[in-house]
Amino acid sequence: NITDFEASYTHVPETYNLTIGPSNWATIYLDFKATIPENVKVYGVKVSGDGTKALLEEVTGVIDAKKGYLVNGNETSYSFAETELNAVASTVETDMLGSVTDTYVEGAAYVLANGTSGVGFYLAKLNKDADGNENNTHFKNNANKAYLPAPAGAESRFLVFNFGDDTETAIEGIEAENTANAVVYDLAGRRVQKA
Repeated sequence: NITDFEASYTHVPETYNLTIGPSNWATIYLDFKATIPENVKVYGVKVSGDGTKALLEEVTGVIDAKKGYLVNGNETSYSFAETELNAVASTVETDMLGSVTDTYVEGAAYVLANGTSGVGFYLAKLNKDADGNENNTHFKNNANKAYLPAPAGAESRFLVFNFGDDTETAIEGIEAENTANAVVYDLAGRRVQKA
């Protein structure tokens, strides 16, 4: 009897624990609406018209199911708990896609990384095929992670974060190398005492 089944069925809300590493940034993609935990900021992401920036808009309250987001917080684990089915998710737009299982995605896309230009979106290396074998058509997207599809003809290998108020972030800082005791050579290749 369907009525008896419905009466005895109790939905257990899901929870996803997102670990944010030392870069203080991560991505998330869930198949359920979730409440944003305290002490984190979540952003919807779009690619700028000139294709050089990731435009970020903050999401508050609830993230939507089956949409990718960028998350910022301290290095720790945060619990994203499923909300009620009728909870209203944020209306912030995001171009980020993702998967709830490890998936091989075809085509050019930007993935979050802490690379040579700092934390930002870098073009994914296409080194797999649809089955995960060595090839050059797909990249691996890990479970519950998001990526940003690259626009057709995208030339930029790196997108800085742009918060819409002319604030950009990517380069954490530049430290000068200590050259006090460095060996110095002249143009002829001879070692000299000072430059």
